[in-house]
Amino acid sequence: MHYAKLGVQTCILNLVSCILHLEMKTIAVKMPQMGESAAEGTIVKWLKNMGDMVEADEILVEVESDKINMELESPAAGRLSGCIKTGRTVAVGDVIAMIETDDKEEKEESGVHAGQDGDQVVVSTSAMPSTIENEDPPDAVRDWLSPSVMRIAMENSVSLEEIELIDGTGSKGRVTRNDLLRYIGRRATSSGATSGSHAAVRDEDEVVPMTSIRRTIADHMVQSIQTSAHVTMVHKVDMTLAVRVRNLFKEDFEREHGVRMSYTSMFTYVIARTLRDFPTLNASVVGTNIVLRNEINLGCAVALPDESLVVPVVKSADRKSFTDISCELAELIDKARSRSLAHEDITGGTFTISNFGSFGSQIGTPLINQPQVAILGMGAVFQAPDVFKDEICIRDVTYLSLSFDHRVIDGAMGGRFLNAIQEKIEGLSSKSLELASAE
Repeated sequence: MHYAKLGVQTCILNLVSCILHLEMKTIAVKMPQMGESAAEGTIVKWLKNMGDMVEADEILVEVESDKINMELESPAAGRLSGCIKTGRTVAVGDVIAMIETDDKEEKEESGVHAGQDGDQVVVSTSAMPSTIENEDPPDAVRDWLSPSVMRIAMENSVSLEEIELIDGTGSKGRVTRNDLLRYIGRRATSSGATSGSHAAVRDEDEVVPMTSIRRTIADHMVQSIQTSAHVTMVHKVDMTLAVRVRNLFKEDFEREHGVRMSYTSMFTYVIARTLRDFPTLNASVVGTNIVLRNEINLGCAVALPDESLVVPVVKSADRKSFTDISCELAELIDKARSRSLAHEDITGGTFTISNFGSFGSQIGTPLINQPQVAILGMGAVFQAPDVFKDEICIRDVTYLSLSFDHRVIDGAMGGRFLNAIQEKIEGLSSKSLELASAE
């Protein structure tokens, strides 16, 4: 039987199992979503052995994505009756373990929420073997197409017949999410080549496969372009006062708090407070509704040594002092570069800042970090001749690039938002940053 057809049959069996959950005694543990763009996770270490009894909320397993490591707790009390092998990479939402429990009320409660991200799902014990620590999963698990694979297939009009022809890299040939994305990419390239494109690979070319995180970033960025109507506006900002304040305080600030006084911290502080007056820029689009977020959580893009990218989030940034933001940003950046970010460190962002100026770029057009509706790019701070008080003089300047979703934000609002940030930065003082006066 072909993989795709068997996969559909298994999906049907699992749906029937959920409907008949009152008769079941097993709760599935799923691979969690570890970051908004993470598509898969790897089993690092099981803290419980097959057959061990576990308590509800007891740490069960350590998993990692390309961005973070995290400990996953047991959703219920019971016996560990099945688990995926250590070292195996699993798509988000896929079953990684089974917990047998005789608590009928608990099973009924988990069954009510079946299908929601991160919730418990009651399934038939036939959906996963009872002992898979030392053997490969049977066909029913091996060939099941994950929800993410099915979703991507439908969104890109990939038929089951096409999926049957894909050489899967999963366990025993299972078609994974990345397998399908690569197939769709090759299909698009092939289609372009037939209409005059010269993208075909030649013998003298070197083919370098994308890393897992690079593929995830690529998918997330393409999704952003396909989702939002991007518009970018650019404002030039006089940074002379900001540079003066930083030069005046940076040594004492670092000596007292142990972190650098950075321009990113300054802009994070200012933007967080400006967003209070522009709730539409701190929002998301859900269907035909605009959801205005109650919290202002600012994500700051961090480039890692392996050329990947992660976006840790400063929660409730509008309620934190400049010093608190500086210390928290420094801690998040250190954790990002040591791959020790926790799940809560990279989720819940409502607005993103990208400082491409740290690489010398003056102007950029950043892509929106879905499901947000805006992102602000910071260019390099540099000296340039400028007109100040009717005279030409040398000033410190930078360019701010605001990319926003034109479905919900008009140019007038985008311009007013940039103007508000510009006015605050150009009038920056030690008092506005809540620093001890030394000016």
